[in-house]
Amino acid sequence: MMHEGIRIALDPTSSQIKGRRQHAGAVRFAYNICLAHVIEERKKGNKVSTSFYGLRKWWNQNKEEKAPWWRECSKEAYAGGCESLALAYKNYFEGKKNGRNVGCPKFKSRNRSRPSFSYTTGSFGPVEGDPYRLKLPRIGSVHTF
Repeated sequence: MMHEGIRIALDPTSSQIKGRRQHAGAVRFAYNICLAHVIEERKKGNKVSTSFYGLRKWWNQNKEEKAPWWRECSKEAYAGGCESLALAYKNYFEGKKNGRNVGCPKFKSRNRSRPSFSYTTGSFGPVEGDPYRLKLPRIGSVHTF
């Protein structure tokens, strides 16, 4: 199976820019809160899952308490944070990536991490009848170049 991605230049409004920043922050928040959970459980000597499904299950069970504002962003943003952390732990346990040693996952900083998010499911994509619009969940219909 081959997956192919495309890049599209967006022309968002100021409120859509804010929404994109919120989604990128939600990814980082989910990553960091799940990492804190894993570290805390390991310090206690408890076994904790670092798989995507294990982290996402923990997130879904704790999101109301940890992030009461979670509904402001797409669920895909939080899933992206869980997936990113699971991949970081997978690389850490395997020891090397592209020939270099991989360290234990670290918390992501707002200033040092690259803001990004992605959608893998849901109703996103081109707006029917308008080749210059892209529908993004919770952000809206964004003009493209």
